[in-house]
Amino acid sequence: MTGTRLGRLSLGLDAAYCVVVGIMLGAAAPLIAGWARLPVALIVGVGALVAIWGVAVWWLRRRHHLRGALRVVMLANGAAVLALCGVSVAIGGVLLVVALIAAAVDVAGFGVSQAVALRRLEPSV
Repeated sequence: MTGTRLGRLSLGLDAAYCVVVGIMLGAAAPLIAGWARLPVALIVGVGALVAIWGVAVWWLRRRHHLRGALRVVMLANGAAVLALCGVSVAIGGVLLVVALIAAAVDVAGFGVSQAVALRRLEPSV
């Protein structure tokens, strides 16, 4: 698979994943808030930000220079992995920690696929 095709596929899947996760966070905020001992509004806000980020990634995929879009999203994914791991350690609770680490692994997978796409891109893309 070419770098261009892999990059666009990775960004598209990443965008869809973010929108779905953001909506699910918002919908499940009362339940998550109870487990995490965090305010419902905070979880709804995080869900909204994740969904908005997903729309932004989709826009970048369609409108922005691919190499730049891959770099921006890959770096954001790295920051998200660190944040998810940090939150999982801070909050505790086995089920929540497992869920957050699973999400971090998912996000890391997107970051790796974006790094691979960057390496495969033609210099002019």
